[in-house]
Amino acid sequence: MDFKTAVRTCLFREYSDFRGRASRSEFWWFVLFGAIVNSFLGIFSNASPQTGMLTSGLVSLILLLPHLAVTARRLHDANLSGWVQAAPIGLAALGGLALYLDFGTSAYMCIMLAGLSGLGLLILYARRGTVGPNRFGPDPLEDGAAASTPAASAAAAGANADGGADNGWARLASKPGDTQARGGDASGVEPGQRAVPDKRD
Repeated sequence: MDFKTAVRTCLFREYSDFRGRASRSEFWWFVLFGAIVNSFLGIFSNASPQTGMLTSGLVSLILLLPHLAVTARRLHDANLSGWVQAAPIGLAALGGLALYLDFGTSAYMCIMLAGLSGLGLLILYARRGTVGPNRFGPDPLEDGAAASTPAASAAAAGANADGGADNGWARLASKPGDTQARGGDASGVEPGQRAVPDKRD
């Protein structure tokens, strides 16, 4: 999947779709798109702080839902629940609350665990997902490979390499009596004739 297809898929076709699976290319291309948009918004905010802050907040809100959706589908590709992405956010929030309540070591422990879980998720996003179908749906890479090789699909469906139907078996099955009328069998060997002739024939 290329950059344009990934952005179109995440923003229009599967904007709020938390079902199914997403390939690495779909996920990382959309992450790159979000980074580019945020960079332009940062430049715009520096040029016009008041309007830029409002625009940045609005665009970030628009991009939040598709980002959560594609992240959930990426976790589904690894056969994990989409709720796993909430672990770093939850731990960071818990650490911030503990820090505010002056719990000392517990607060720093939660923040450290949030960082480690975030790093683990980044590694998980970069790895190949489950090969073949899993409980969340078919492999997105296999779907793309099947679509890119129509000749292979046609051959699997009983067609020739040039796209024509291979109806040899149909012709054989449609006239089973012809060979019997000639005193032969379906293999084309006449009665009394050896299947593999030798020197005596």
